[in-house]
This record gives sequence, structure tokens and C-alpha cells, in this order.
Amino acid sequence: MKGVLASLFASQRTLKSLAPQFKWAGLGNLLGDYGEFIATEVYGLQQASRGANGYDALTPEGKKVQVKTNFAASQIGFRGEADMLLCLKIDVTGDWTEIYYGDFALLKSVARYSARDNKHMVAVSALHKIAKAGYIVSGPLPPPNEALDADEPI
Repeated sequence: MKGVLASLFASQRTLKSLAPQFKWAGLGNLLGDYGEFIATEVYGLQQASRGANGYDALTPEGKKVQVKTNFAASQIGFRGEADMLLCLKIDVTGDWTEIYYGDFALLKSVARYSARDNKHMVAVSALHKIAKAGYIVSGPLPPPNEALDADEPI
């Protein structure tokens, strides 16, 4: 266990040297920083200034983009306001696929609000459905607690 944890921390130090504009700190933040790295490097977004409220990046046109990175959760949670939401799925190899890259307000309008967590929640399967439908909501969406796939790796 100790060796695996030491390896994770060594990897974090390497990531920090390769892309110092991201924090790469804490185990929970690694996935989020990786998603933001993909957003800037692949999507050509500009990283938001530290302390930006409700968004992580900007499009070349100045639209605010909130970036969510998912590994195994069946739902995503989000707070604040942005113009767009980019949600990426990361697999065990570090490869990624786009789940949703579209209008933030559309997504917020179909999300449920969790007062306990003070955030909006939406099922990942709903994101897939909206994206597949051309970023329009047609018909009922899966509930936020519905699992995406029972065979999904942990």
C-alpha cells in the first residue's frame, strides 16, 4: 500500500513539472485537473484564472466552460453558472471520450437540485441521451441515480 501511494505522489510531481499551470494536488483533484488539461490542449480552451467562479475555461469567443471529468460515477454534480459544459469520460488507461459538450442552461434545466450538497445533479446516461439527440431534450431522461453500466470498471 505504501509503495502504491508513493508512486501516486511521484506521478503527481511529474504531472506538475509537465503542466505546472494545473494544481495536480490531492487525489480527488487529479481527475479534474486532467479534464481541464484535455480541455486546454485538445479543445483549444483557455484556462480560467484561479478563483474563477463557476467555470474552468474560456472558448476563443469568450464563452465560459465548466469542465467535468468522470471515471466511474453514474452522475455528475455542478454548481454556479457557465455558458457551456464539457463532460469527459476517462478510462483505466487514461484515454478519454466526450460525453457532453453543449449548453449549460439546457443541462441545468433538466438537472435535479440537491439541497444537501448545494448543487445540481444529472445522470451521465442523461448526458449521453441529450448529446445523441443533438443537444435537445426529447422525452424523459434517466434519473440521476441510475447506473450507467453495471460492467463499468472500478
